[in-house]
Amino acid sequence: MTRPQNLPVALVLPMMLVGGIGVAADEGPTDPPGSLARYLATFELDAASREEGDAGWNDARRNLALRLLSRLAKAPRDRWDAWVGDAGEPAEAVPAPDRLVRVAGRAVFAGTIELPPHERELHARREVGLVRLVGEDGIVVDILTDHVPISWPRWQEIDEPSAVVGLVIGRGSGPQPTTEGGAWPKEPADLVLAARRVAWYPATPLGSLGMDYGLFDTVVDGRRLVPGDTDAFYAMLAAAGRGTQQGIEEAAGRSTDIIPLIDPKAGWFEAHRGDAVVIRGVARRAIRIAIDDEFRRRAAGTDHYWELYVFSPTPGPVKIRERVQDNYPIVCCVRRLPEGMPRGASIGEEVEVAGFALKRYRYPTSEPGGDGPVDQESPLVIGKRAVWFPSPSSEPTSTSLGWIFGAVLGLTTLILAVGSWVFLRDSARRDRARREQFPDEVGLPEPPDDGSG
Repeated sequence: MTRPQNLPVALVLPMMLVGGIGVAADEGPTDPPGSLARYLATFELDAASREEGDAGWNDARRNLALRLLSRLAKAPRDRWDAWVGDAGEPAEAVPAPDRLVRVAGRAVFAGTIELPPHERELHARREVGLVRLVGEDGIVVDILTDHVPISWPRWQEIDEPSAVVGLVIGRGSGPQPTTEGGAWPKEPADLVLAARRVAWYPATPLGSLGMDYGLFDTVVDGRRLVPGDTDAFYAMLAAAGRGTQQGIEEAAGRSTDIIPLIDPKAGWFEAHRGDAVVIRGVARRAIRIAIDDEFRRRAAGTDHYWELYVFSPTPGPVKIRERVQDNYPIVCCVRRLPEGMPRGASIGEEVEVAGFALKRYRYPTSEPGGDGPVDQESPLVIGKRAVWFPSPSSEPTSTSLGWIFGAVLGLTTLILAVGSWVFLRDSARRDRARREQFPDEVGLPEPPDDGSG
């Protein structure tokens, strides 16, 4: 066999370049920018780093879980939303360990893990939440999380509809905390997850619409909408959009006693946040509120909502800031208004809003004859749409008057038309007679010849 002749330089050089590029591509990072894998690798928390020294649950694994929780909590919002949207089933975590997984089922136990003093200082926290969740397919998952719903009992069996999106950090063995109040279940978990929160969907009308009641834990009564309120506000707006108007109205019932809602001493919202209520009264304000934030628009499923100030009648006179009145303002935020209903900052339309109670909302208002704005507290209710009751129509009276006015106007028009026709006819005759006296063409006299030409 003869040896091949040397290839021309013009062919060798491109082949070398192609080969070099191929090698560089193989050796470079394979995870796209913005991926969860790339994000975790930045902090040496990638899958390979998490597998090192995995010999069951120990202090090193707990420290790793706390680092992961911290980084997941600080992830950019747009990236986090994308990762959650791409979350898969637990089985998919084996071939794709740097992918979030989603598990829906029922929470059966909740507790906390107290951190030793050196870890408290290192991670700037005293404890971490722990929840056991049994998935709909029977998978048992232990979850280390930043947030466990406050109202869940600790260290005893529970049965709450729940869901979680988190990162797998262990299989088969997990933390086994103990406390004087009880012990963690002895059955080993199938998976251990690190998750920002465990969502709670109780068997209520609002919970059945996909509202995470854990978001209510940071809602603050007696203030304006503060950062702790906004997640719950937009989640409720989205949940109301998923429901039917008939379903929300049936959940709210025919009437609601607003006295407990407006009395701060009653503490109604603490025990009834998210309950369905129905508010009826006179809307004196209906303003369109645009949702400017892209993530909030996505969460709410709309780019705007309507803010109504509904003055609802009270069962009897109430005294507000030394003034006795028989109605009380309630702020209602709805996704839609009826077609044709007046809008603006000064209206007077009777409406009914079936929705869900969020909080006692404080906002500035002006008193007639006052020196300046004062704070007003009102219940804040979120619904799907308002029902409008237009004032009694004056259509029959207007129709009768319209016929009379129309008849008079028609007769007047007819008289004017006949008079105009007669006038124009006589005027035409006179013009024709005058035209017969004039020559067909009027000649202008020649200017006198002054000899200058």
